[in-house]
Amino acid sequence: MKKYISIAMLALLTAACNNNTALDGCDDNTIRVNAQMPTSTRATLTNFEVDDQISLYAVEYINGTAAELQTAGNYLNNEKVTFDGAEWMTERTLLWSSNPCDFYAFYPWQPTTPMSNVRFDVAADQSTATADGVLGGYEASDLMWAKAENVSQADGVVNLEFEHMMSRVVVDIVRGPSYEGELPQNIDVHIYNTATSAIIDWRVGSLQKYALGDHKTIKMRKLDGDTFDAIVVPQFIERSTPLIEITMEGIAYLMESSISLRPGMQHNFVVTLNTSPDQEKIEISIDGEVGGWE
Repeated sequence: MKKYISIAMLALLTAACNNNTALDGCDDNTIRVNAQMPTSTRATLTNFEVDDQISLYAVEYINGTAAELQTAGNYLNNEKVTFDGAEWMTERTLLWSSNPCDFYAFYPWQPTTPMSNVRFDVAADQSTATADGVLGGYEASDLMWAKAENVSQADGVVNLEFEHMMSRVVVDIVRGPSYEGELPQNIDVHIYNTATSAIIDWRVGSLQKYALGDHKTIKMRKLDGDTFDAIVVPQFIERSTPLIEITMEGIAYLMESSISLRPGMQHNFVVTLNTSPDQEKIEISIDGEVGGWE
């Protein structure tokens, strides 16, 4: 009788391991995740941070063809994976399928949504900081997407190389040769005339401006006393209204420019301030550099 029970339990354990159930004894079948930033990086501009969370999905290959990513019914469905500072930890043990899989991941973690025609809004105030487990405006707006294709247990780990989906705008404020004194500390920088809503297709990691969405003003995050940045929806902004406003000492400086904000790219503006005894003026130059995030 005891021998019969042992054989039955072994059969049950084997079946459980093949059906993605968290049980002791399945360690060799455990899915492990390694998520990496793009060539350039996110909020700290160095790496993922402790307690960052991603959404993880997986679809199986059937007869050599990967299934289509769905809201539900995939091999893995919106598993929450958290970075502890060294490794990515899953809330439950995830076990390999006997078939290869395509893995999809989104940052930051997203509630379960449809896989296409999903509306997403960047924060209008990106100067707010992350606190008490709630992402700051900048971090919550920085969408990233990754896909690892045709991965099986033999690969040992799911390597996810993330890509930025949004655009990043960086404004550097510098003193011109005739500017007297130091730059004030109470500087605010805003981006005007900006569509803040996008429509996302999680299946291919693409997004586009939501044509019916409102245009809002984005308050940029301060990196230091002289540099500000913001995440913006990729779009073309016409030279019809002010693009950037810099406010300091009660004076607002406005810059007009047309610009094509491209997904995954960083757009740099250099603002040179000059003053003289009888007037105040602003000289603005764009360095012309559009490239990967730094």
